[in-house]
Amino acid sequence: MNKMVKTTILTMLLTGACGSVFASANPFSDVPRDSWAYTAVEKLAQDGVVNGYGDGSFRGAASITRYEMAQIIAKAMAKENVSAADKVAIDKLATEFADELQNLGVRVTNLEAKTDNVKFSGFYRLRAENFSKGVSSIPDTVKSYFEIYADAKVNDRWTAKSKTKIESDMDKDSNATNTVTNVYAEGKLFGGNVKIGKFDTVDGYAYTHEDPMSGVQFSFGNKLKTRLSGGEISNPNNYFSADYGAAELTYKLNKATNITGAYHVFRSINKGYKAIGNDDFDLGNIGFDTLFAKNLRFVALYAKSDANATVSDTGYFTELDYKYMDVRHPGSFMVMLRKFKLTDATAISSRYDCYTHGNVKGTELGVAYSPAKNVETGLKYFWGKDVNTDVDKNFFRGEIKFFF
Repeated sequence: MNKMVKTTILTMLLTGACGSVFASANPFSDVPRDSWAYTAVEKLAQDGVVNGYGDGSFRGAASITRYEMAQIIAKAMAKENVSAADKVAIDKLATEFADELQNLGVRVTNLEAKTDNVKFSGFYRLRAENFSKGVSSIPDTVKSYFEIYADAKVNDRWTAKSKTKIESDMDKDSNATNTVTNVYAEGKLFGGNVKIGKFDTVDGYAYTHEDPMSGVQFSFGNKLKTRLSGGEISNPNNYFSADYGAAELTYKLNKATNITGAYHVFRSINKGYKAIGNDDFDLGNIGFDTLFAKNLRFVALYAKSDANATVSDTGYFTELDYKYMDVRHPGSFMVMLRKFKLTDATAISSRYDCYTHGNVKGTELGVAYSPAKNVETGLKYFWGKDVNTDVDKNFFRGEIKFFF
């Protein structure tokens, strides 16, 4: 009696003894009940992820071969819009049958990319800051930051995203704060790109504001790029918040030059620390950036608002960059020279407001250098004066960032 006959007889005996119990519950009758893969595939079948060979069976005398199992797994892993529990099962099966999948010409890494649709990235940063002694209200600090970005693919058009920030003052013990600052969805709609939720918005070369906005943002266009925003913005440092709307335009004049313009509307304002008299005001800015030599880039921006502020209602920003630093290319560096004027009326939560604390004009010199792949070091020094009091404001920062 050959092996196949013995196997067939044994299968018939087992089926006769147990068939009345399992016949209706088991869509793949040929898979042994003592295999963990049986349970996993059975659950996938119940969820409609896999269908076997079309007749409710894996075929074979008593058990499915590893090669046949790999065929089923390949089909399951190519499926989209499966539940999180099914993705876990598929990943486990793919790991177990990786060799067979490779023999079928299926790259497991590619399949994992389809099933493991949540991607993480971010950076760790250590930063030291020193402020001029004349500004006693601003303490020197040494802080560490850990930012984690999660991108979860919903389908070919939409992705759910979040940003979590862990911050710690290195001069103190047990003071780390963990904050989920952004949660939003981003996708394609009406030929453009849309964001819905709470997300970072950086405009006007980061001069006007770069804090999160809760609302909706729609971007579209190629040569003339348009971005429309509506919602609420708030700054956790100066406690300014307002209902917000904006229209921003960027026109590509030529290969080297872009022209920008924006109009921002602020309503129902919580002024926080800002010296603004009225509850509603509008702010406009116009600027450009140009690469006028191989390694030289120049940026200029002018801003004006109708806010009833105790200081000037106009501001400006200029920047000259030499070279370009890219953490993907160790040894690359960048030197930056900036001159700007920020006021409560023109810069709501500017990138440069965070260390000058607003109402300031002066000059900043900075350098960024990548000593190794995905590592950035930076130094910057600012010197200037308070627009209102004429008190000197000096600032120094050194930092190192590790990207992942």
